[in-house]
Formats: sequence, structure tokens, C-alpha cells
Amino acid sequence: MRFFVLLQWCVVVAGALLFSACDKKDKNEFNKPAMYWYQNIIKEIKFGNLEGADNFYASLQSEHINSPLLPDAMLILGQAHTRKEEYLLAEFYFDEYLKRFGTAQNADFITYLKLQSRYYGIKNSSKDQEFFSDSLSAFDDFLDKYPTSRYVPFVQTMQVRFVLGQNELNKGIVNVYKKQKKPEATQKYLDRIDDDLESSAQPRASYIPWYVRMFNW
Repeated sequence: MRFFVLLQWCVVVAGALLFSACDKKDKNEFNKPAMYWYQNIIKEIKFGNLEGADNFYASLQSEHINSPLLPDAMLILGQAHTRKEEYLLAEFYFDEYLKRFGTAQNADFITYLKLQSRYYGIKNSSKDQEFFSDSLSAFDDFLDKYPTSRYVPFVQTMQVRFVLGQNELNKGIVNVYKKQKKPEATQKYLDRIDDDLESSAQPRASYIPWYVRMFNW
């Protein structure tokens, strides 16, 4: 019996020492080389821990503000957040890149990545009118600023899909106002639907599970 009590006590002490060592290590995570922070950013992204990667980026940025590793870190984190459909965080990194490292040679590419992050984030903002409006304005801005960019066809494709998404959103709002018997509001949103694009594209309505449809439009 005493053996098992002693064994339990040893396990508890070992755990406490391990926790203490880890805690001490965390508190000493500063004043490291730029490569240390960069490698940890990559490691955390591989583990799918983007919050941890963001924290390591903050350390890289604060301790090595002129490091040549910063531009790559920004792009890598922006694309990682894009893959997770976290377009606001992705845009943060792309905006930072444009402010600090943007040139006439790369501005169209970085802006394209920003638009792509919005495209992948559309599922999480499918009922956000402002999201659609802002995104479509951003597409127009890109096409005005970079008419000869190699990314124009991709941006145009995303733009069309956003218009179709906005059409679907407006149709849903029309149905709401029809049920509420508000003809003026109904007509207002009917006028916002791009009928020509609807006729030519003939899009399928987005799939909505029955358990969501019960509380949906």
C-alpha cells in the first residue's frame, strides 16, 4: 500500500516539475533569433495551430522588425488563414505586406490574394450584405487598377460568383418581405437582382440542410 502511495506522490511531483519547467520556458520565450520565430511559425501552421503561429509572428515582428523573413512570414500566414476561411485575419497579413513591402511588381498579386481570401470566406458570410457589397467594390477596384494583370481572369471569375451569391441573398430577402407583405421593400430587392446573369448562368440554389432551413428564409 505504501508503495502505491509513494508512486502516486512521485507522479504528482514529476508532473509539477514538468509543468514548472514548461511554464519557465514559456516565460523565457523572448530575445530569440529571427529564424527561431520563423521556424516556430511554420511548425504551428503544420500543426494547424494558427493562433500559436500568430503569436510567434508577433514576436518576430516586435524583435526583428527589419528581418528579411518578415515578408515570407506574412504571406505564409495570410495564405494559412485563407485556407481556414478566416478572411479577416488573412487580409490583415496581406494589408501589412502591401504597406511595408508592396511594389509595382507585386501589388497586383498580393491584392489578388486578398480577394481570394474573401472568396474562400464567402460561406461564413453568405447572409452579410455589407460583405458582398465591399467585396464587389474590391473586385472593381482591382480591375480598374490592374487591367493588364495576369490575375484578371481569376478575379473576373470570382466577381461573377459573388454577383450570383448576392443575387441569391437578395432573393432570400425578397421572400422575407413577400411574407411580411411589404411590396416596396420587395421591389427594392428584386431590382437588385442581376436577371441577365441569372438567365445566362442558371445557377443552382445553395444547399441548405433541412434542420437549418427550419430557422432560415
